[in-house]
Amino acid sequence: MNIGKNRQGITAAAALAFGALVLAVPKAAARGFAGGTALCLQSVLPALFPFFVVCELLTATPPPAVLLRPVQRVLGLESAETARALLLSWVGGYAVCARLAGQLYGAGRITRRDAALLQVLGCCSGPGFVIGCVGGALLGNVRLGVVLYAAQIGANLGAGAVLTCLPLRGRCPEGAEGENLAIARKASGNGKVLSSTRCGGSPLAEGAKGLPTAISSAVTSSLSVCGCVVFFRIVGAVLLAVLPVPSAAVSAALEVSAGCADFAALGGAAALYGCCACLSVLGVSVWAQLRLFAGTAYRPRLLLASRAVHLVLLQLLVRVCVQLLPGSVTACSTLAARVLPVFRLPPDAAAAGFVFLCTALYKARQSLYNK
Repeated sequence: MNIGKNRQGITAAAALAFGALVLAVPKAAARGFAGGTALCLQSVLPALFPFFVVCELLTATPPPAVLLRPVQRVLGLESAETARALLLSWVGGYAVCARLAGQLYGAGRITRRDAALLQVLGCCSGPGFVIGCVGGALLGNVRLGVVLYAAQIGANLGAGAVLTCLPLRGRCPEGAEGENLAIARKASGNGKVLSSTRCGGSPLAEGAKGLPTAISSAVTSSLSVCGCVVFFRIVGAVLLAVLPVPSAAVSAALEVSAGCADFAALGGAAALYGCCACLSVLGVSVWAQLRLFAGTAYRPRLLLASRAVHLVLLQLLVRVCVQLLPGSVTACSTLAARVLPVFRLPPDAAAAGFVFLCTALYKARQSLYNK
């Protein structure tokens, strides 16, 4: 009880302090809000919203057990559902990984051990962000972005191998872990998604959700992600306005994309290995999203240990892989030389933003009409 009260008191004090800082430096808060909104429209929504829709549709379909069985056996997973979710996570990124872990574990379709392994092995930044944004735009070399993406997947696998000795299996809140394990093994054996039971809940009816439901769920998830990004951009802008601290360190601790941009501005080896550190640490914004989407499957201590191992392995892998790249590779020149004035969004970003806003307005209209 005392620990809970202390945490509530600390949270309340931090909230009051942040509110006072926002009132003290309103221009910095406005800059952070504008930067976070622009980041969501130009990068976050085009990269995540389509993957959310696709993953919602694929989650309702039976897993191809024949194709996923090798991945399942090599990684020691108990269910083909987990193997499929892992492959989707490597494509969709950390938000898709946390969402699938929370959904599958909450529905009783995977065990808690598999849910923990899914977060350790699948929590990464998507290829669109790592290859296109970090590699192509910030570091000025797409090949380097491919190396970073492959190296972070390798670091995920290495961290999973190191942590396999830890007790990943936890108890379900209602003692239904044995039932979940039987369901997962049965699903992995016949390649079908079966109706299952939530931990301590009623049976969950499975079926095709359809495109409208998938889009609606994807809009909700995207709004949550964008809310985290905008909020922590405001926090970073306010802290930098009142504290004499390095901007790269604050950005990396709060938000992965801002941290990569600030480290890329340093140039040289600091740009490359600073971006690697950001991809491993992830930032407070990503951790908040993981907790939001994973729900009861969220394992903070295990994830913290895995990201510490990931930080070391990624630095080593990138150092080795960069030396094997043919020719001379420029990690980064200067960010100022690569900044171009943009007056309108690219076509793909504009299309994704338009669909997202239309769906959000339609959902808001339905809510108001029902009231």
